[in-house]
Amino acid sequence: MPLSIDLPGKSVKDQPLAQYLSKALMERRKLVKLEVDFIPQVRAKWEGILSDRATDRERAENAINACYLYAGLERSRILWTENPLTAMTILINRPDLVDVGKKILHQICDGCDWEIERQIEPDFIDVVKAYANPRAQIVGEAQLMAYDLLGDFLNQVSIAEIQKSYPQMNPALLPTAMQDYRIAYLSYFDYFHQIGLDIPQIQLLVELARSCGCCWAFENITIITPKPSAIDFNDRGELISLVYDGINILK
Repeated sequence: MPLSIDLPGKSVKDQPLAQYLSKALMERRKLVKLEVDFIPQVRAKWEGILSDRATDRERAENAINACYLYAGLERSRILWTENPLTAMTILINRPDLVDVGKKILHQICDGCDWEIERQIEPDFIDVVKAYANPRAQIVGEAQLMAYDLLGDFLNQVSIAEIQKSYPQMNPALLPTAMQDYRIAYLSYFDYFHQIGLDIPQIQLLVELARSCGCCWAFENITIITPKPSAIDFNDRGELISLVYDGINILK
């Protein structure tokens, strides 16, 4: 049975002005103890998502179609590729593709940021950014928000491998995969959605994170990879194995 995703409305545009202003003037609050105690549960949820190696193509396609629809875009043709290297090869040879990934992310995430920042005190936002994210680096009392390091590494490795065949390639001209937002932002947004803030649109990206690997969004076509079947890090936390269909693409 196809996954049904209810598209949330775009709340700011649809609100009466008086209602919007009353919300904008709302005093930002602290998190109560029950909400703080819920942070480790969200962290554990995202640790589970990171370790889940199962790809669900139908779920991923429903999620990306819903993302396009929410951003006001026509749904695109979906192309599954073997791994990020294959996807990068396609991107190198298709400079005509019009990237819409940033538009989708902005449409979904900007409203989340606005809703959180107008309601929650900044110090509590920083704590959630650090402690809900399984890949954040926490040193002493400093909470550092880390991006999806695996996603960044995937891009770097793919670009390095592609440059062997295309030495004149300018990496800056390549579009960025949408998974760059996944761990750092999605664990943070997902937490606030789960404690009741009005940001249900984030579930569109959560569905995508659960069901596939990398994703590049363009007008008329979306390029998606499955999740790697195995990932291994060494003692220094460096990625040493990234396996697709039994092949470690890092070798």
